[in-house]
Amino acid sequence: MTDKLIDTNILVYAYDTSEGNKHKASRDLLIQIWKEGGGVICLQNLMKFFVVITKKVENPIDVAEARTIVEDFLKSDNWRIIDRDVDTFLNAVNLVSKYEIHLWDAVIAACMKENDLTEIVTENKKDFEKLPDIKVIIPF
Repeated sequence: MTDKLIDTNILVYAYDTSEGNKHKASRDLLIQIWKEGGGVICLQNLMKFFVVITKKVENPIDVAEARTIVEDFLKSDNWRIIDRDVDTFLNAVNLVSKYEIHLWDAVIAACMKENDLTEIVTENKKDFEKLPDIKVIIPF
């Protein structure tokens, strides 16, 4: 599998059983990555995942369980974790200015560009589809 950034919403759906078909499709994708590799996550995605899965879903999971899930991602050889720095932030601000997208999506896009990633799996096509170098994959 070609390396793809997995956006927060896909991570949340994979662990949120109340999401029906989105849960199944997201879970199946993550299972494939756990087995074969090719998954990339921004540290920002993991932080947001932790908040959403413990507080904002219909059936939140326990903080200790969410921590274990996050640690599993961080320790896995089949997942690559990328992060931002000062230059990423400045590149993101340029994307916000040029494409009129949300800052947090611009940070993810800038992280992707810095790590030679061109595909993102997300349901958030609104901002990412404005960026010419990013292919949006919606798994459902």
